Amino acid sequence: MIKLAPSILAADFSRLGEEIKNTERAGVDMIHLDIMDGHFVPNISFGGAVSKMSKSVCSLQHDAHLMVTDPENYFDEFIEIGIEHISFHLELDCPRRDLGPGRWVYYVKDKVNSNRIVENIDYLKGAGVKAGLVVNPPTDLRHVMPFLDKIDLLLLMSVNPGFSGQAFMPEVYDRIKICNIYRLKNDLGFEIMVDGGVDLDNAGDLAEAGADILVSGSSFFHAPDRAEFVRQIKA
Repeated sequence: MIKLAPSILAADFSRLGEEIKNTERAGVDMIHLDIMDGHFVPNISFGGAVSKMSKSVCSLQHDAHLMVTDPENYFDEFIEIGIEHISFHLELDCPRRDLGPGRWVYYVKDKVNSNRIVENIDYLKGAGVKAGLVVNPPTDLRHVMPFLDKIDLLLLMSVNPGFSGQAFMPEVYDRIKICNIYRLKNDLGFEIMVDGGVDLDNAGDLAEAGADILVSGSSFFHAPDRAEFVRQIKA
């Protein structure tokens, strides 16, 4: 069955603790933490303090999506907090593409920094954390294939990261299918997560394509009945 991981970035931060408790009561599977540094993505979100609070009020597993230039600087803090899944971007040390005033996205143009990526995966797994890689929409999937036998989670972005409420990019369906076929053909165990513009209209198609975990922000937190939203997603 598909898993749902609401992104608390879309919650009401004036009563965040209660929002997180209500999210757990709604029947979700995980809590998604969007960590932004203002450099790898245009916005700044939150860091360890908010993540620690979320762990203290919620018994669900948490996954941290590090949208940061130097994820190594965050690993130890999130490991100490007890975050179970930590994901960083494949596009480390790669160029960025301008998307208009104040917006950009990093992408793999020629090659990735393989040594750095493998070292980070090994560090996380050595600490007992499930390690994930994130791939931005402009990055060709062939660049992530060499690492799929090393990770626990593959996060495919269905928007350019850094802003909530963006329009869903339907080309992610084919990207999910490609990774799912590769996973089955090579008997690999990583889960496929999708983040960006996920709602009731596309959840079924995402699951059918091979996604295992759906990140939902605005659609979940703005739903009039969050428990019913979860029920419909899982159906």
